[in-house]
Amino acid sequence: MKNILKNYVFRKILPGCLMVIIVVMGLIKVDVINTNALSPLGNTNENYKIVSEEFGEDFSNFIKDNSFLKIYKEDGDDILIRLGNSDFRITNQSNFLKKIQGVFNNISHGINGAKETIDKIL
Repeated sequence: MKNILKNYVFRKILPGCLMVIIVVMGLIKVDVINTNALSPLGNTNENYKIVSEEFGEDFSNFIKDNSFLKIYKEDGDDILIRLGNSDFRITNQSNFLKKIQGVFNNISHGINGAKETIDKIL
């Protein structure tokens, strides 16, 4: 029974979870790029007016950034997240980031260990 459950997890659930994580990471990266391009940190409405005057009314709908979630990457690897009118700042010393980095380090060590084991076998 354990073997069947293990095979099910490795063949069905794990690849699905990895794909979801990759897609979410890609969407976050696209959001960061769009936020930097369309609404740089500062007064978004003033930036919109300046760009609308410069490029004309044809581009006004394209330039307007109405997204609810905006992610700004600041100097020193700090991150500013805007949800509507609320601002959240994640610093490099954040416990949340340290835990995530620890998880990714453990995963990379596990992958490297698996590669070394496979190389020894072959």
